[in-house]
This record gives sequence, structure tokens and C-alpha cells, in this order.
Amino acid sequence: MLRAETLKLTTIPATKIAVLIAALGLVATQLTSTVLFPYLVNSEGTDPEVAGELPVVDMTKASEQLAALNPLGGSGSIGIVLIAVILLGILAGISDFRFGGMVGTALAQPRRERTVLAKTGATALIGAATGLILAALAVIALLLALILDGTALSATLPEILETLGRGVLAITFLSLIGLAAGLLLRNQLTAVLVMLAVLVLEPILLGIIQLATGTLPIWAQLMPNTLAHALISAPNALTGAAALGALTALTALLLTGAALTLKRRSL
Repeated sequence: MLRAETLKLTTIPATKIAVLIAALGLVATQLTSTVLFPYLVNSEGTDPEVAGELPVVDMTKASEQLAALNPLGGSGSIGIVLIAVILLGILAGISDFRFGGMVGTALAQPRRERTVLAKTGATALIGAATGLILAALAVIALLLALILDGTALSATLPEILETLGRGVLAITFLSLIGLAAGLLLRNQLTAVLVMLAVLVLEPILLGIIQLATGTLPIWAQLMPNTLAHALISAPNALTGAAALGALTALTALLLTGAALTLKRRSL
């Protein structure tokens, strides 16, 4: 079943389009932040007031170079890459419902929890492959920015590999969260709108809570976008392990709910 589910995802055009959009979004985001913004800030022709409003990126610092390797786009905000990865998972979850393939799948494998496991494995493989593609593009964008800026690479190889590995893991988990949403909601438009609402409302809710209380409670930080960025940019091993554990638990909870829902629903 894993092979069949993987074959489905690799042959439908929607998967390829989602990966392409994620790749183009990452390249545009990274080049804008690492090449265009520094150029505008340092350019003599830029209005000083405009230059003062632009984010200052010092590409000589190892921390900035590692931040540029974030395959989700380098910031905690909602970006094209994040949306495309979530949509990739949603499409994996609703494709059988949309085209009627779930009935045939259920006849071939009556135990629906196995169907969810197969879809989870296939989506994880595609998500990891997408993460590797985005990681490679992030490295290329960083090297291009360093060459254009005439700056040497100051981040060490272990730091680079660790950041890229965390990024691949984050993207894999986000695609699985999208899969769970697709299986739970079944309808493509509903699943997309619900996940977009969750992603858009997340930073707004966090901002309101922080403004009202002066701090963020633990439960407020257990949201997909926040956890994914915390995993990638974790300042130490303990923080990274905590983010990974929380993201794993959230993904497992959603997929378990999707399996139980699929088991009880009529097709």
C-alpha cells in the first residue's frame, strides 16, 4: 500500500505544482532578504527613511547565514513555502475522496487504519523529499548571496547540516499535519480554508496573548507554524528536542484523530 500511495502522490500534477510553488517561493524570499534588502540599505540612491525601515541583514554573521538556510523562508511569519507544504499534505489526504478512489482502497484494504498508515508513510516520504529540495535551494541561495556580497562562509559545516536537517524534519511534519486536515475534513475547499485560517490566525492570536499578558503560555506555543520555526531555529539541543517532541505529539494526535474519523465514517 505504501508503494501505491507514493505512486499516487508522485503522478498527480497537484503534488508537482505544490512543490514548484514552494521552491519558487523559497528562492524569492531568500534572495529578497539576503540580496535585495542589503543592497537597498547600502545603496546611495535609496531614500534614508526607506532604508531605515528595511530589515538589516549582516551576512558576515554565522547566525544570519544559518537563518538564511531556513527552508520555510527564514521568518516566523506565514509564507508561500509554509502554505504550499501544508497544501501538499491536504492534497494527499483528499485526493482519494475527490476522485472516488477511497472506495476502491477500502475494498482492497478494509482495515482503514492501515490505509492511514500507508498515506502517512507516503506523505512523509514526499514531504522529506520536498524538504531536501528546499534545503538544496536554500544552500544555493545563500552561496549566491555570499558571492554577490563578497562575504566568506562563517557558519560551520555541522551547524549547516543540523539546520538543514531540522528544516527537512519541520517540512515533513507540516505535510503530515496537512494530510491529517485533509482526512478529517475530506472536502478540498473546506480543508484549505480551515488550514489557512489556522495559519493566519496563529500569529495574530500569539500577538494578542503576548500583548495582554507580557508573555506566551506554553499552550500558545504549541501551534504548527510556531513549532516548525522553533524546531529549525532552536538555539540549543534541549530547545530543539522539546520542539521536535511537541511537533511529533501534535502530528500524532491529529493523525490518530483522522484514523478514528475515517474508521467510523461511511465512504
